[in-house]
Amino acid sequence: LLVSETFDSLPDIRPTPLHRPAWHFETESAVEQLTRQFNTRDLQGFGCEGLPLAIGAAGSLFQYVKETQRSALPHITSLTTETRDDSLILDAATRRNLELEHSLHDNTEHTLIGILDYATTPMGSRLLRRWLARPLRSHAHIEARLSCVSTLFEAACHEAFTEVFKHISDIERILARVALTTARPRDLTALRQSLAQLPALQTLLASLTHQEHLLELSKRLTEQPAILDKLNQALIDSPPVLIRDGGVLARGYSAELDELRNMSQNADQFLLDLEAREREATGIPTLKVNYNRVHGYYIEVSKIHVDKIPVHYSRRQTLKAAERYIT
Repeated sequence: LLVSETFDSLPDIRPTPLHRPAWHFETESAVEQLTRQFNTRDLQGFGCEGLPLAIGAAGSLFQYVKETQRSALPHITSLTTETRDDSLILDAATRRNLELEHSLHDNTEHTLIGILDYATTPMGSRLLRRWLARPLRSHAHIEARLSCVSTLFEAACHEAFTEVFKHISDIERILARVALTTARPRDLTALRQSLAQLPALQTLLASLTHQEHLLELSKRLTEQPAILDKLNQALIDSPPVLIRDGGVLARGYSAELDELRNMSQNADQFLLDLEAREREATGIPTLKVNYNRVHGYYIEVSKIHVDKIPVHYSRRQTLKAAERYIT
């Protein structure tokens, strides 16, 4: 909970409010930041044009996220305006007394969410928590949800959906890390596995198209073959936890990387091959490729063959019977 530092006293609220500078809540500053982020002229298209307090709150939240993440936020592309007509407003004290998410003993056991939450994915659990914290007031929306639940119950396809969802990871969090360039190799393999489940999920939804809301969901749930193919080509089956450990990208994805990898793993053979190529190119049968700690890698040619030295060789050291070069 973010509050302006101008508020000296607040009721006992959990979690403890975080005070922010008052100018973070200024409407003009918030509009400037949000329109720059969304690349729009104004906020009219988001339904909040006449809500200065809401805009100020959104601007403060956006400023806080920018400061904590310390990077660009390309995945934040819009905002949604919620009104009192959409849902019931339950303050923190009401939610605590009703034991929706936390009991009076500050745990989740024997709470409403603890009883109802059988979601297979973290995304489903978070969505259920949001729904319980904001009960709908619109009868049309309530009836739509009930219709979807009834359709799924009558079709007896719960187990089939659960089996698909078991292989879907927390895509919301993974995509946020991708946008913030903090994703790890196993995040990408989890995303690959999740995207591979979309055809099966679409097939299940296609069998329930007599329900209009599930039909709309099926249309919005599009496959991503290009991204999935790229991930399949780029990543090995079981990459390391951290990218600095190496061995994340599959062979054949990058010819340049494959060459560097072969040099790293077969350095001795690479030097022998280089020596053979240089001998053939220069016609110097005694040419050698060597290494020392002073000069690093160098090419050594006896002085009787100095007239055959190519122009791209640079002399590095002169010895009694040989010359050493680098390229």
